[in-house]
Amino acid sequence: MAAAGTAGASREMTETAESENVALVRRYFDLLDGRVAGDISELFAADAQLYIPTFGIIHGAGTFAELSSGVAQRAKVRHSTHHVDEFNVIEHGDTIVVEGTSEGETVNGQRWDGRKTIGGRFCNVFEVRHGRIARLHVYVDPDFCREDTAR
Repeated sequence: MAAAGTAGASREMTETAESENVALVRRYFDLLDGRVAGDISELFAADAQLYIPTFGIIHGAGTFAELSSGVAQRAKVRHSTHHVDEFNVIEHGDTIVVEGTSEGETVNGQRWDGRKTIGGRFCNVFEVRHGRIARLHVYVDPDFCREDTAR
């Protein structure tokens, strides 16, 4: 009986403990949303691969700052935040998949909340190598408020 209780306690501890890789991914979202201060590019490996819709695939941690400024210039988003506490996180080895939602506002004043609207739902696939993000592919429809009616 004692062994069964111990096994249950051990299983519970494992399920609630967060791996270093998942903690790294959560830090990425905290930095991205501005909940904590820091340089987000420091989370990436020097030869990181990033895929973001409308930008394609880019390489290198140094290009993250360039990408961020390009995103800001092309942005249709005034502000956004991710619902980190509601993420569906799947970890398999060094791969972390995050399915989640965000909310925010476009520069035109339109609001979205992925918990209630089509816009703001996303899935990101991270690969971690030596404590850094080596690959990040972002899968999201960048038309958060369904403003792209021409297509």
